[in-house]
Amino acid sequence: MTTTLTMALPQELTIYTAGETRHALAQWIAAAPADTRTWVLDGRTVAEADAAGAQMLMALVRSAAAAGTSLRVEGASDVLRDACRRLGIDVLLGLDPLATEGA
Repeated sequence: MTTTLTMALPQELTIYTAGETRHALAQWIAAAPADTRTWVLDGRTVAEADAAGAQMLMALVRSAAAAGTSLRVEGASDVLRDACRRLGIDVLLGLDPLATEGA
């Protein structure tokens, strides 16, 4: 059986919190059961986000893909979606409204 785990992102996803958030997410992933193939980050409560926070998410998604697993963001707040859109990574993270409709 394959496991999917979900974790809420913090309210602040900025240059000031990206490092500690990445560390917390890495610990969460490392502590996951061995059969975990999908990690979901819930972005509903993100109230502040900048380029550093968005880039950190993109790096995590790429690292997961390279390891043969999946990490995705679901329920992104408008703030998080906007930060990712400004960097042009909203579609890559699956945050584009057209890409997520009906999903």
